[in-house]
Amino acid sequence: CDAIYFWRSIQYWQAAVPENTPVDVELGRSYNTGNRVSMKFGDYLDYLSKVTEQEEKDTEQLDQQEEVAYLAQNELFAEVRNDIPTPHFCSDGSFNVGEGKLYHSMLWLGPRGTVSPLHYDPLDNLLMQIVGNKRVLLYPPDKGNGRDNNNSGSWHYAGLNGNQYNTSAVDVENPNYEEHPNFQSAPTPYECEIGPGDLLFIPSKWWHHVRSFSKWSASANVWWR
Repeated sequence: CDAIYFWRSIQYWQAAVPENTPVDVELGRSYNTGNRVSMKFGDYLDYLSKVTEQEEKDTEQLDQQEEVAYLAQNELFAEVRNDIPTPHFCSDGSFNVGEGKLYHSMLWLGPRGTVSPLHYDPLDNLLMQIVGNKRVLLYPPDKGNGRDNNNSGSWHYAGLNGNQYNTSAVDVENPNYEEHPNFQSAPTPYECEIGPGDLLFIPSKWWHHVRSFSKWSASANVWWR
């Protein structure tokens, strides 16, 4: 698709999307540990350019940065939506892959080290990797997934410590077993790495944790029922 070629260029983004377009950005390495702020897309691209240039000069200094700006969970811009063909089965029920009801197409942009913490989505999810590489950990759903369940005794501790009902309180990369002892009984996750052109189907209510480990990355995803 066109995105594989064009999206790797920050200059393309600058030309395709008006610089005054408002976006929401997470400050922090994970979207559940930082503050969500609004800014202009042009300003975010300036930040992304600077941080990637800095990595080329000093990777160690970048790894020590606490504050990372992650353009996460923004609706895919209309100006670039045609760059990615959405599979027909997401919006056409005749394929019998769900009901064919497309809900959202989202954009994810950020430098190395951005994280989506362990969580699940209530809808089927197709993650499309365009620029850079990401590692995904996938855990199967359990009977406790839901808004009205008390998850204090579950392995995932979802909804605790100020997290949303579908987001785990556990740092799966560095779990604190004193605080979250039940995580020791978590199912063994499936682990995969996705790169440019890869599509990963994440079924509804499957837990997943995502980390970027390229200089910068761009992804899109669609949710459908």
